[in-house]
Amino acid sequence: MRRFRRALWTVLALAFLGLSWLWETLHPLVRRIIDLIPLETVKRAVARFMERLPPYPTLMIFLVPLIALEPLKLFALWLFAKGEWLLGLTTYVGTDVLRLGLVSFLFNTNKDKLLSIAWFRRLYLWFTWVHQWAHAQVAPLKAAIRQALLEAGLLGGRGAILRKVAAIWRFARRGGFKDA
Repeated sequence: MRRFRRALWTVLALAFLGLSWLWETLHPLVRRIIDLIPLETVKRAVARFMERLPPYPTLMIFLVPLIALEPLKLFALWLFAKGEWLLGLTTYVGTDVLRLGLVSFLFNTNKDKLLSIAWFRRLYLWFTWVHQWAHAQVAPLKAAIRQALLEAGLLGGRGAILRKVAAIWRFARRGGFKDA
């Protein structure tokens, strides 16, 4: 039961870190895409408007991108139903990238104000703690994978991914992940 629980927590930690990695990877990309949009006056006007708002109405502004872009997701689903897979996927992903960019812009513009809300600050600190916890959960697994790659002579080199996977598989079959 203990091994099952450990595996479950590791899977949850990996899922959280995967989403966190996706956010950290896409965030700068989305930021650059948003920066390419020549609407500096609109961005400044939105920032000035948001500065005048108290914390709770500022928080409510986050619903705007969520609600405003939902029809585009429904349109993407309609495209899927019509068999327009590529256009539907492009619309769906584009909508999510735009939403991510808008939420990121709003959060970065208003982070201090939002953190002045006690429950929001607690939630933010909790997510920060979960991020650190997830790294701690995955650390033994990462160390075991690193050890398997070192033993196979594949670390630091430009070994093919299949050789690395095979080395990890051999390491696991020998019981190398029991401590992880």
